[in-house]
Amino acid sequence: MDPERSSYTFGDSDLAAQRLALLAETFGPTTARFLRMHRNGTPSLVVDLGCGPGYTTELLRDILRPGRTMAIDSSRTYVELVAQRLGSSAEVLCADALALPDIIRDVDVIFARFLLTHLADPLRAIAQWLERLGSDGVFLSEEVESITTDEPTLVAYLNLQREMLRANGNELEIGPLLAQVADTRAQVISSELAILSPPTAVAARMFAMNFATWRHHPLIAERHTGVELDGIAIALDDLAAQEATSSAITWRLRHAVLRADESRF
Repeated sequence: MDPERSSYTFGDSDLAAQRLALLAETFGPTTARFLRMHRNGTPSLVVDLGCGPGYTTELLRDILRPGRTMAIDSSRTYVELVAQRLGSSAEVLCADALALPDIIRDVDVIFARFLLTHLADPLRAIAQWLERLGSDGVFLSEEVESITTDEPTLVAYLNLQREMLRANGNELEIGPLLAQVADTRAQVISSELAILSPPTAVAARMFAMNFATWRHHPLIAERHTGVELDGIAIALDDLAAQEATSSAITWRLRHAVLRADESRF
C-alpha cells in the first residue's frame, strides 16, 4: 500500500455496501447526536471524507443544513451510489482523502467517521485536513476508542480483525490516538466518549458480512486454518440468526472536534 494514499481494507463489493447500510442504521443515532451537539450556525461548505455509500453525507446534509454538501470517497462504486441516493443535494467527488483536489478549500466542517483507522499515518492526515479548513472551520471525527465483549465468537472475530488491520499498518481502536493531536497543528475544542451497546445479533451480522470480505486475505489464510475460519463464520451466522435483543458487546466511540491552531503554522 502506498503510504501516501488511503486504503479501505473492507472493500466496496455489494456485500460490503450492505454491511455499511447496517452499520449506518446501528451507529447513525450516535453520529446524529454528535452532529447536533456541535452544530454552530449554518455552514457554507461541509465535506464528508470517506463517505462510503453516503449515509454520513445524508446526516451532515440534514442536520447541519449547509449551503453545500460535498461527499468524497476513493471508491468509484461508492461515489456512484452516493450520486444515485442524494442526487443534486450533494456534490460527489471520487478522490483520495490524502490527496484532496485544490478546490477543497476554506471548508467550514470536515467530517470523518471510522476513516482514521484505515490510514497508515492518521496524525499526518489530520494535519493535512486542518489546512483545508476556513478560519473558523472544524474537523469532526468519530472513531472507535474500544470494543469490549465476553462473547467468545465476537472475541475471536475482533482478534482476527485487529491482526488483519495491523498487517496493513492500521489500528482498529484508533480513538486514543486523538489524544496525541496536541503534537500536531490542532486545537482540541471537544473530546468526548459515547457508549453504544447494540444487540449481539446485530453486531454478529455486521461482523459476518465483514468477515466474508476479508477472511481470504493472504495473511489470514497463512496464519489460520480453513477449519478455524469456517468455525468463526458459522458461529457468527448462528449469533446473527438469534432474535434476542440483549447485548454482549459495547463500543466506546471517541467524538473529537478539532480546529487548526494558527499559532503553530
